[in-house]
Amino acid sequence: MRPSLQRWINNADTARHLRHFQFAQLPIELGAIDHRLDDYYISLVGELFANLHQPQVVPADWAQLGNAFLQFSVEMTEDQLGDRGISREDATLFAAAAFYFGDFPASACLVMRRSARPANPASLRAACYDFLARPGTLQSDFSRAVQDELKAGDLDRIALRGAALREREARALEEGPEIWIVARLLRGLLERFQQTNLRAVLPQGASPFWTPLVRSLVDRQPSSWEFFPSQIQAIHGGLLTNANSYAMQMPTGAGKTTLCETLLYWHLSAHPNDVAVLLVPFRSLASELKGTLVTRLNAMGLPARCAYGGTVPSGDEVHGLDQIRAMVATPESLSGILSAEPAFAQRISLVICDEGHLLDSDARGIGLELLLARMKSRAGAAPRFVFVSAIVPNIEEINAWLGGTDQTVIRSAYRPATAEFAVLQPLGTGAAATIRLAMHPHEAPERRFTLDRFLDRNSFTFANPLTRRQNTYGFASVKTQAVAAARKLLPMGTTAIFAANKRGDQGAEGLARELVNQLAQPLPLPAPMNYAQPGALPPCIAYIEAEYGAAWIGSQAVRHGAVLHHGDIPQETREVLEALIRDNAVRLVICTSTLAEGVNLPIRSLVLYSVQRRRPGRQQPEAMLARDIKNLVGRAGRAGVNTKGLVICANPSQWGLVLPVAAQGAGESVRGSLVSLVRQLSNFLARQGMALSNEFLEGVGAVYPVVDGVDSTLIDLISEEVGEDLFVARARELAEQTFAARQLEPAQAELLRDVFELRARRLIGLRPTGQLAWVRETGAKVRMLASVSAGLWPARPNWQDPVDVLDDGLRTVILEWAWTHDELQHAVLQGFRVEADQAEVAKPRFFEIVRRWMLGESFVEIGQRLQIDMDDLLALHTRAITYTLQTLVEQGLSLLARRLQADGLELAAGVSNFTQQLRFGAPNVAARLLAELGVRHRRAYVALGNAISQRAPPPDLTNIKANARDGLRQHEAEWRAYLGDLIYANTLKDLA
Repeated sequence: MRPSLQRWINNADTARHLRHFQFAQLPIELGAIDHRLDDYYISLVGELFANLHQPQVVPADWAQLGNAFLQFSVEMTEDQLGDRGISREDATLFAAAAFYFGDFPASACLVMRRSARPANPASLRAACYDFLARPGTLQSDFSRAVQDELKAGDLDRIALRGAALREREARALEEGPEIWIVARLLRGLLERFQQTNLRAVLPQGASPFWTPLVRSLVDRQPSSWEFFPSQIQAIHGGLLTNANSYAMQMPTGAGKTTLCETLLYWHLSAHPNDVAVLLVPFRSLASELKGTLVTRLNAMGLPARCAYGGTVPSGDEVHGLDQIRAMVATPESLSGILSAEPAFAQRISLVICDEGHLLDSDARGIGLELLLARMKSRAGAAPRFVFVSAIVPNIEEINAWLGGTDQTVIRSAYRPATAEFAVLQPLGTGAAATIRLAMHPHEAPERRFTLDRFLDRNSFTFANPLTRRQNTYGFASVKTQAVAAARKLLPMGTTAIFAANKRGDQGAEGLARELVNQLAQPLPLPAPMNYAQPGALPPCIAYIEAEYGAAWIGSQAVRHGAVLHHGDIPQETREVLEALIRDNAVRLVICTSTLAEGVNLPIRSLVLYSVQRRRPGRQQPEAMLARDIKNLVGRAGRAGVNTKGLVICANPSQWGLVLPVAAQGAGESVRGSLVSLVRQLSNFLARQGMALSNEFLEGVGAVYPVVDGVDSTLIDLISEEVGEDLFVARARELAEQTFAARQLEPAQAELLRDVFELRARRLIGLRPTGQLAWVRETGAKVRMLASVSAGLWPARPNWQDPVDVLDDGLRTVILEWAWTHDELQHAVLQGFRVEADQAEVAKPRFFEIVRRWMLGESFVEIGQRLQIDMDDLLALHTRAITYTLQTLVEQGLSLLARRLQADGLELAAGVSNFTQQLRFGAPNVAARLLAELGVRHRRAYVALGNAISQRAPPPDLTNIKANARDGLRQHEAEWRAYLGDLIYANTLKDLA
C-alpha cells in the first residue's frame, strides 16, 4: 500500500475512534480529513482496482481497505454521502469485495448483508450481492446457478461462467463505467472463488463422495461456500489424504470446527466400520457441539453422540455404541467408556484432540496425556491422532510423540477478523487526572496514535438528584477505569471485561458490583441497557431471579443489561446467558477464563482488567501464561460477526504481559502436567528419604491423576493369560509412551517406570479376587476398592434391601463415607472459603445443602433457608457436589453393585438411582427420567416430576416425555405462570 494512503487510512481510523468514543470535536491535525473525504474515497477506489492487477497483495492491506470503505457505508449519513457524490451501495460493495479478495469471506458476508438488496435480480449488482451476502434465498440467477453447481460438483460449469464474465466485462466498457465496475468486481470474485471453493480444495472435490458434506456446509446459515486459508493450508498439507498423525496450530476463530467436521466426514465415510473421537476438555464445549457438530453429523448419516457426564459412563452413554460412528467426549468420560466397552475402543481409528494445550492443565492435563498414551499403545494398530491448538509453540514435539512427522505439522497465523490492541494510560492524580488510550502501541510509529482524555473527570461527573450539586464518582482505581472503558466501547459492538479471578473485589464478581455501582449514578457514559434488546431481557431476568434471587450480583447485572459469566454458574444458566450474547440481546459481558474455553461468542471488544491470578494462601499474584492470554484475546473479533476486534489492556503495569501476545510472540512451550508432577514426586521422595509404594500412591491426593490414568491404561493390556513378569515388563514399556518420558532425566524417567510397575503389580493382585473385572466393567478407579470395602460396604447391613432414594439414613451413610476422602473436604472448604480447621463446622452445612439439593429445592430456596451467600453456594455446587461428590458416589456405588453381584445379589434400586438423582438434584424417578431425556432446566424437570409422581394411581413412566409435553400444553397458563416464559418455551422444545 502506498505510504501516503496508509497515513490517510491511519488518520481516518483515529478520527473514527474519536467519534465512536463520543469526543466532541477532532483535533486540528485531523480536521482536514472531513474536508477531503471525496479525495480519500477516490484514493481508496483507485487502490482497490490497482490491487486487482497485482499478483500478491497481503491480506492485511485488503482488510484495511475493507474497513476504510466501511467508514463510508456504515458511519456516514445520506446527506454526507450525497454532498460528495458517494453511493452507499457502492461503498458497501467495495468493502465486501476487498474483504473477499483478502480471504475474509465471513467479513465480506457480514458487510454485504448491511446493504439493501438490489431491486433487479437479473442485474450484475444483484449477482454480487447474493454471491457475497449468501442470504437464505438467492434471487440472482447467476449466484443461484453457482451455488447449485457447487453442490453438484460441476466445477467445469463454474469455469465456463468465469469465461463468460470476462466477455461480459468487455461489453460493459461500452455500457458505462458503473456497469463495468460491477462486472470487473464480479469477475474477480468468481476467479477467487474458483481457487477457494469447497470442491476446488477438497481432494477429488467434484466427486459425489463429498456431496452430503458440501450440501450441509452450503445450506446452513451462515452459508459456507469456500474454505478459509488456514483450512486450505491443512487440506493441501495432506490432512485428509495422509494416514499419518497431524498437529495443527491455528488461531481462535480460524475454522477449526469446520475443518474437524470435514476430517470426520472424510474419515468415517472412507472407513465405514470405524469410529472417530473428538476430545474436548470442557463440558461446556461438548454441550455446544452437541447442538451443532453432532447434529450435523447425524443429519449426514453418520451416527454421532456426546459423552460428558462423568468418569463412570451412564446407560445412555454406552447404549447402542455398536451403531455409533463419531463421539464428542471429555477425556474423563471417554476413559470410562473405553474401560467399560473394550469392543468400542478397538473400533476407534481417529482421535482429534482439541484445545490440546491443556496437557499443561494440572489433573486434567495428566488425565489427557495418559489417555492419549493409552490409545497410542493399543494392541494392534494405534489410532491416527490429530492434535489441535491455537497456542502450542512446540507443536512439532507433540506431533512427533503422537507419531507424526516433520511434514505433518500445520501452522497458520490466519485470523478471519483482524485484531487491534490498545492500553489505558493514566496521567496526573486526583481531580486533574486523565486516562488516555494508546492505540497500536506495539506497532510501527506510523500506525500508532493516542486518544487523549479518553476518560477524565467529565466522564464521572454527575448531578446529585438530592442536592443538585455536581459530584464526581471516584475513578482512580483500575477497576473503575476498566468498567468505564468497556461502557465507552458499547457503541462499537459486544464488549467483554475479563478478570483472571471469579471471586472477590478483584474478580469478575467485583467488576459486576462496580458496574452496578456506576449505573446507580447518572454518569455520562453509555449504559448497557441502552444497547440491549428490551423484549429479550424480561424472560431471562425472571428466570435468573427465580433461580438465584434478585439480590445475587448475576441477577443485578442482567437487570442492567449485562451478563456475568464464570465457571461456578450452572451449565443450564450459562447457556441462557450465552444465548443473550450470541443473539445480541445484550452487549456487555463480564467473564473469566470460561470465555477462552472454546465457547464461541460474538465479542467485538475485550477489556483486560487483570491478567494476573490470585491464588489462595499466596501473597503475590500469578501472571497468566502468554499462550493463555493469546487464546483469550483470540475471542475478540469473530468471523461473520465483526470485521475486526479490539483488545484494551486496562492496567498499564500489566501491558508487559500482553505485549508478547500483541506482537505475535510464540508463547510458552507445552510440557504437560505429568512431567512436572513426576519431578515434584522425585524431589519429595528424595527429601523425605521415602521409598515409592502403592500405599503411598493411593494415599496422597496429589498423585491421584497419575494413579488413575496409569490404572486405566494398564487395564486395557491385562488379560487372564498374561503372567505377572510379562505384564510388568509391558507396563514399564508403556511408561515410555508418555510425552513426559521423552523429557525426563534418566532417574526421573526410571521413577515414572516404577510407578507403572507398582500399579501393574497392584492390578495383577486383583485378578484372583475377581475385583479386576469389577474395575474394568464399571470404569471405576482401582484406588477406590479399599475405601469401598473398608468404609462403604460395612456402613449398611443390607445394601440389597429396598430403600427410598431420599431416605435420610441412606444419604447420610453415603455422605459420611464420601467425607472421608480428602478431595471432598478440600472442595467444600474452598467453596465456603474457610481454613482446614473449620472442616467439622462446614461438614453439617454441606450435608444439609446436599439434602435440600436432592429434594429439588432451588438455589434461592437453599440459600435463604441456610443463610448461605449465593456465590458460595454456587461454588459448592459446581466444585463439591456436581464434580467431586458426584465422582466419588458414582465410583463407590458402581463398585458396591459389582461386589453384590459377585455374591448373587442386586443393589437396591433406591441405592443404584442415588447417583443420577444426586447429579440432577431430582427428588423422584420421574424428575430423574425427564432430566436424563434432555430437559435442560432443573426447575422444569423437578416440577413436572413432582406433578407426575403425585398422580393416583401412579402413572406408567414409559411414555413420560409425551405425558409431560401434553401436560404442559393442556395447562399452559398454569405452567407458564410457574416456570416463566423462558423455561416453558425451552422445555417444550426439549420434550419435542
